[in-house]
Amino acid sequence: MLYSCSRMTNSALITVAKNCSRITSFRLHICLHGSVDAVTGQPLDEGFGAIVRSCKGLRRLSMSGLLTDSVFLYIGMYAERLETLSVAFAGDSDDGMIYVLNGCKNLRKLEIRNCPFGNTALLAGTHRYEAMRSLWMSSCDITLGGCRSLAAAMPGLNVEVISQADGGANDAKKVEKLYVYRTLAGPRDDAPGFVSAL
Repeated sequence: MLYSCSRMTNSALITVAKNCSRITSFRLHICLHGSVDAVTGQPLDEGFGAIVRSCKGLRRLSMSGLLTDSVFLYIGMYAERLETLSVAFAGDSDDGMIYVLNGCKNLRKLEIRNCPFGNTALLAGTHRYEAMRSLWMSSCDITLGGCRSLAAAMPGLNVEVISQADGGANDAKKVEKLYVYRTLAGPRDDAPGFVSAL
């Protein structure tokens, strides 16, 4: 299922969950970042929680809107078959990403944009990354030092930092984009100048 809308409610998401429990892919793009339930003004946690609780075969989930760490707890607890998760403008703390990494045993691809997840969440997932195909993080709270720590802890993974501006080698520098993936070929030698392989 694919929805792109300007307004959404928890009750609408709960209705979808009840009536479409066999869906395997669900994507909801809310045009306004940080959008809340259009009727109650609450985060959309309960609606997305209903989706992952009811749709047992869910393999792909893409979501945005005002979502707290509670929705990530629901995902970690109930989305047992989830393989791909794409999240934008959501979460409160590192705990959200940690809930997903600890709970979703079949997760293969994780894409995170504009979320408050930082080095603690990034490094908490080292036990999962070798089983995953890729991790993409952009506009999050990770630093170059955190990325270097990940690369040192997981030498079998390619850890690439993508930056549009040269900020030097300062470990405290925030990373614009991070791409982590596994490969048998090792670090690539064809990366453009704005990609740093760690």
